[in-house]
Amino acid sequence: MQSAAGIAAAAMAGCQGDGGSGGGGGGSIDPVQDRVEVTPSEIQEGGSFRTAVGANPDTFEFAESTSAQASIMHNLIFEGLTTTSASGEIYSWLAESYERVDVQEASPADYTDYMTTAPYAEGEEGAVFIDTDKQIVIQDPDNPDSPSGGDEARILTVDEAADAVADGTYGMHFQFQLHEGVTFHNGEEMTADNVVASYNRLQNSSLSGQVYDSLLHIAADGDYTVDLYAQTPDAAAIRELGEFPIYPSEITDNLELGQMDPRQGNTPLGTGPFQLAEFANEDFVRFTAFEDHWFETGMKDWFDGPSEFPNGPAVDEVDISIIPSDAQRSAALQNDEIDMAFGLTASTLTNYQESDGFRTAPTNGAGYTFMQFPVRQEPWTNAKLRRAVNKLIPRQTISDEIFQGWEKPAWVPLPPLAAGAGSTDYDAMVENLQSYNTYDTEEATQLAQEAVDEMGIETPIEVTLETNSDNDDRVRTVELIAESMNQTEFFDVTVNTKEFLTFISQLLSENYWEEGKLAFIGLSGGFNPHGYAKSVHHPDNFAQCCNFQNIDIQDLNQQLREARYGVDVVEDASSVPSATRRSGRPSSNRTPTPTGPTAHW
Repeated sequence: MQSAAGIAAAAMAGCQGDGGSGGGGGGSIDPVQDRVEVTPSEIQEGGSFRTAVGANPDTFEFAESTSAQASIMHNLIFEGLTTTSASGEIYSWLAESYERVDVQEASPADYTDYMTTAPYAEGEEGAVFIDTDKQIVIQDPDNPDSPSGGDEARILTVDEAADAVADGTYGMHFQFQLHEGVTFHNGEEMTADNVVASYNRLQNSSLSGQVYDSLLHIAADGDYTVDLYAQTPDAAAIRELGEFPIYPSEITDNLELGQMDPRQGNTPLGTGPFQLAEFANEDFVRFTAFEDHWFETGMKDWFDGPSEFPNGPAVDEVDISIIPSDAQRSAALQNDEIDMAFGLTASTLTNYQESDGFRTAPTNGAGYTFMQFPVRQEPWTNAKLRRAVNKLIPRQTISDEIFQGWEKPAWVPLPPLAAGAGSTDYDAMVENLQSYNTYDTEEATQLAQEAVDEMGIETPIEVTLETNSDNDDRVRTVELIAESMNQTEFFDVTVNTKEFLTFISQLLSENYWEEGKLAFIGLSGGFNPHGYAKSVHHPDNFAQCCNFQNIDIQDLNQQLREARYGVDVVEDASSVPSATRRSGRPSSNRTPTPTGPTAHW
């Protein structure tokens, strides 16, 4: 955790304010701070619900999306086998039920007899990669550590995984029993074959690093039974794999990955309570209620709410405007053009909270903003220099003056929302690690001087610090960090801002890390504690979310594995899944706690 917070990525202002110090929060948590009781019989049905987001959806192709704001729209259309409550419990959803059938010892070495070979190749920039079009599931532990073009790698791909499962070689086996009679938006009935085809769509996608760190194989057993196998015993398997969207065969059989988008001439289809009705690029998106949505409260034995609870959407339409400006979203709310706005500046939120005419609904956030160093480019290969910058970040000042307490300092790279499954004593972890992330100009000066002396470089060091331009509070935060760094003799910092999707497209390129820039962005995650540190630091997520600086720290990689994988970890009562979330996606603004199947930057 020291490496995560103090060396490779410096976590910044964290979750939305909880009225306390922001340091604690372990244990069971209901993130809704001001919950309003609603009497179902008094719900007025019909009409339109109007809201706004700050960025155009990058794509409606779920597996290729890298935007937290797009996930708000995805959650209306798509559903998964499981779902998660606002306080983190996993529930069966499209699956009527599921069970863990088996867990057994398995490691990557156990799959070597099933592996095939593929050559290493060298890219234009000199990077060496395994040259195969197949989704790689597991690599041979004995593959060369520093391969050259022309060397051979032994790999298990999706084509060989079924043979291993047939022989009983796997780590975990889950079985899902699907609800019968669930229909997609095009009228097709959902079957086990749809589930398998939908998961196969994740191969070589922008989410593949978050999927194939666990998934080994998935297969249909008849029309309504799905068998899912994990590579090794994995405490986060259901968290990682349970909520991916299920599509009809009209999508999986006919559209290549990336084409399920109205801008490609194709309407996204799922089983969700709403279906896409109209999309005006850069302007608005309109969804209409799906009249044949399958859900009824009586279908779920876990439902303990009132009998009057609506079985389907209470509104006929959801209209989402695309309004990049924080101020313009606020103006739209005041002018009664929308019913809800989020991602506003902290000062605007405070004004609304103090107004009698509006209701603010703060929640404990599922993520943090962070600055990531180009750790493989000079002079940032020096850990002391990175630590020096980290000690120049005035986290508490940022929280107090820019965010006015709406966000708290992130002393560790794990928000309190995920603390219950992430640590046996979250407060102790914060106490032990907070000193690495506190503002201290004297210690920063000492570390920077030692680094400069060791490297023999001249000062000031020219630094480019980048973030997205469409978040006013984030820009102010970066400017304050730059000011703090420039007050020393060691740094000459220039702030560079870009439109969110432009910035994200550059971060996701395979050569961003070579530019030597410091990147500041937000990670919106969920209840899965593993996702935060891994998203930002693990090579599985290079050029995906969120390792855009090609970080590969072997000791940290091993610690992440030991915290998640193994029969003893799976069977530890403290690591029983409490929620299903993937690792992460980029966030252009603070986002509400995710209650659908996503966790984004």
